[in-house]
Amino acid sequence: GEFSVEELDGELVACGKYTPLPDGTAWIETLRVIPEKQGLGLGKRLYDHWVKLAKDQNVKAMRMYTGVTNVVSAGLAERYGLTLQGTFKGNTTPAKPGDGKQGGFKQVTDAKKSAKLIMLLKDAWADWLVLNRTFYRFSPEIIGWMAGKGMVYEDDKKNVVVAGARFMPHQTVHIACWGGDADVCIAFAKWKAAENKVPTVSCFHEITKPEIGKILAKNGFAVDKGDYIVKGVNYR
Repeated sequence: GEFSVEELDGELVACGKYTPLPDGTAWIETLRVIPEKQGLGLGKRLYDHWVKLAKDQNVKAMRMYTGVTNVVSAGLAERYGLTLQGTFKGNTTPAKPGDGKQGGFKQVTDAKKSAKLIMLLKDAWADWLVLNRTFYRFSPEIIGWMAGKGMVYEDDKKNVVVAGARFMPHQTVHIACWGGDADVCIAFAKWKAAENKVPTVSCFHEITKPEIGKILAKNGFAVDKGDYIVKGVNYR
């Protein structure tokens, strides 16, 4: 996708990222404006550009996320027709050498098989898969892409888990979802992080699924201080 920047009087003052996703949607992230240059319409100019890109590329929908208290970011998105689609809690735990258990999990690299396994979890996860604070709707295309990146695993007891990273894999192993024995799946994600010397494991869940948060808390995850919201607009 495109990393967009803006200059004002020869100075770099704003930036943002527009990313086409494998399911035909677009994701907006990293919108930043230098504080003393805010209020000049720079964010609006970026959104104008991204909306044009989205329409030129005939994307199905465009989404972004922000903190629940960031009214400026949320208000800018709403100005361009993006409405609330979900509210989430983030959960993180440290990963130390010796943590977790491999448990006999093996990668599932076949896109069709992965989609068949993971699409069954759509309702249990409120139709959201989250990696690196990128919020994806469940779809065969997204799951197939995750499988191709080596993120889908299953064991011989029909436990399945999606764990990996969209970027910066050295920082965090992100659990996008699990099915079956949650404790076994989480233990595998911790093992995967520890084996690769990744310091943390993260998992997001939509607030309408508090049972996921309880399972994560039982497994040593701490809840992020603030909630996150996703806003989006459907074009077709």
